[in-house]
Amino acid sequence: QDHKSAYINDVGPNTGGMGSYSDKNFMLPFVTRTDYDDALKNLKKVIDTLRTNYGKYIGILYGQFIATKDGVKIIEFNARFGDPEAMNVLPLIKDDWIEKILDKKLSSGLKFENKATVCKYLVPAGYPENPVQTEISVDESKFGFNSKIYYASVYEENGKIFSTHSR
Repeated sequence: QDHKSAYINDVGPNTGGMGSYSDKNFMLPFVTRTDYDDALKNLKKVIDTLRTNYGKYIGILYGQFIATKDGVKIIEFNARFGDPEAMNVLPLIKDDWIEKILDKKLSSGLKFENKATVCKYLVPAGYPENPVQTEISVDESKFGFNSKIYYASVYEENGKIFSTHSR
């Protein structure tokens, strides 16, 4: 589940994503098994169509779906990882997935840890409309044992980290 609104309670301008979360078994409490299966079926149809018309598709295919009263609908597909959606899922991969990519063996599947995850962006004050570049000070010791911190849209100067205008 991706959260695009800049502020709490889905308020404010849309962003590239302020965070995401996943639950165990890749399910979310509001997603029914039928909706999940329908989304997967739609994804497989797209892959089959690509294969039929262009040959075997090799690469990332990220699908975004919405559940409506008329069933699951496709919002978009991208030939890239979802950001932030992939940030909290990739660390759960048990396999050496880079090796599988290089060996062209992704079709054999990947094994994932059965864990819930959260990805939260810390953005510059005023983001996204009037972001303020500032020094970033993060006390990484305050985060839990299983936490991972990824820095993006930052730069280093004289041993200090500064934000840019993005997330």
